[in-house]
Amino acid sequence: MTITVATKLSESEAKLLEKITEEYGFVSKSVVVRNTVRLYLSLLSLKPKERLITLRLINEVISPSRRSSSELIEEVHREEDET
Repeated sequence: MTITVATKLSESEAKLLEKITEEYGFVSKSVVVRNTVRLYLSLLSLKPKERLITLRLINEVISPSRRSSSELIEEVHREEDET
């Protein structure tokens, strides 16, 4: 099944979409949007803990911090133990 969806983006969202398309070598903005939707839907199928770990790993790849992914995962486990 194939569906078509139209959307309006703010100027900053449109600029970010353009930047991501160029920076990561996507063929088109449509491919970026399609992959983003697929990723989001996949994340929704995960349990909350798995989702959080995955999002933190993705964040680390996109915008590295001074902490490693393993440190971020350990932080998640500590936070879980506290609750």
